[in-house]
Amino acid sequence: MRRSRDTPLLLALWLGLCVSGCSHPPPPTEEPAVEVEDTPAVGADVVQAGAPSTDDMPEKAGPSAEAEPGAEVEAGPEHEPMEVVVLDPGAPQIEHPEALGRFFSALDRVRTEERGAIARILHMGDSSVGLDGLPQAIRTRMQERFGDAGPGFVLIDRFSKNYTSNVAKIEAGGWKICYIAYLCKKDGHYGLGGHTFRGVADAWTKIGPHRSSANGRTISKLELWYAATPSGGDLKLRVDKGPYELINTRADALEDRWHQVEVEAGEHRLELRGGSNGPVRVYGVAMENDGPGIVWDTVSMTGAYVRRLHGYDDEHIAGQVAHRDPDLLVVSYGGNDLRRFVSGSVKPDDFKEEYRTTVRKLRQGKEGLACLIVGVTDHARSGTYNVRSEHMELMTAIEREVANEEKCAFFDSVAAMGGPGSVHTWVKQGKVSPDEKHLSRRGVDIMGGMIYDALLAAYSASRAPRDGAA
Repeated sequence: MRRSRDTPLLLALWLGLCVSGCSHPPPPTEEPAVEVEDTPAVGADVVQAGAPSTDDMPEKAGPSAEAEPGAEVEAGPEHEPMEVVVLDPGAPQIEHPEALGRFFSALDRVRTEERGAIARILHMGDSSVGLDGLPQAIRTRMQERFGDAGPGFVLIDRFSKNYTSNVAKIEAGGWKICYIAYLCKKDGHYGLGGHTFRGVADAWTKIGPHRSSANGRTISKLELWYAATPSGGDLKLRVDKGPYELINTRADALEDRWHQVEVEAGEHRLELRGGSNGPVRVYGVAMENDGPGIVWDTVSMTGAYVRRLHGYDDEHIAGQVAHRDPDLLVVSYGGNDLRRFVSGSVKPDDFKEEYRTTVRKLRQGKEGLACLIVGVTDHARSGTYNVRSEHMELMTAIEREVANEEKCAFFDSVAAMGGPGSVHTWVKQGKVSPDEKHLSRRGVDIMGGMIYDALLAAYSASRAPRDGAA
């Protein structure tokens, strides 16, 4: 038995505080791509499996010493004593962990082991998260510790070989893809994942458990994220081998909608078919169970410069984030922008404002949303440019300043690797791919482990007095 429902988008009038390479598919034909000199190059890089695959690895920024409003540690529910986690001397730490207070409160709720207690993390980045390697390295550790609440949000098609999910197997065909890096939607409605998928009757998608992953296999609810338009057709959806449901995607004006299907907890497969009475416009699918546990969403935009995210319509992305209701936003951008530092095509102050605008745009959907900026890893190359230590130091300083001023926590990836220039050592050790930009499979796991350890240590330290730990 399953139940479904549609949820129309409520216009978020209260969001008045809104602030206003890699392998990609050819620019969409449904709307002309905007010609911009730094549009990601097609087919620029090929990297090892498990390592992100675009010219961009995230870099760092730092949070301010002052937590966001409401981020103070609250009394919290009764739970088992928290094991005190102490990092080795010199191990990388989260800067300004007090900015993560609301995320830590969500972890408290998960630890009560109540049904429905889910801590959602929305990890947005460029190719540093493109193959879901770094998020998966953190996700598996978090879910082993706090519980597995499902695979989370995924796209309905692979827009390039540089996108994948390690918790969902995605098979698809026939979709016309519009990617925000091309600024191909004048209305700015790209969905939570920065991609829209337009399809008619020959478009199809099948999503099921990832065979090689032990986590994200159990789901009890699936939610289709899509847009209704004046020309929208009927979208067909079914779970496993059940009958198809027809979802009407026609509306008087463009609006975002969600269609949820509830199923018995277990492994399930979702199938979509394109519109029969007109084109349909889909953003992605969110899959969860009833918890308690962690959901770590991966939203990758390979090859994208930070300023490309300014292409989101403010009200639209605010509504998308509000509906997903994350407890933590993780931001991993900057590797592609390093080449702009090398070429001198962007001034440091201008880039800082670009980054700040992006962070504000992503957080505007939820007041006081906890934020962690993961600094870009050490690079020796970006695109066709050679990156020097001074470029890495400048990028790190800017990201740290943005994090500090926007009251986000910060993780210094370059310092975690050993400082500027450490990329060469990591290449020799097989932890960075030969392209001298992207972490290898081994490097991804090491970096993910360091971020996880730093998060857990910060959480443990914030809870130790309450739990009576020494």
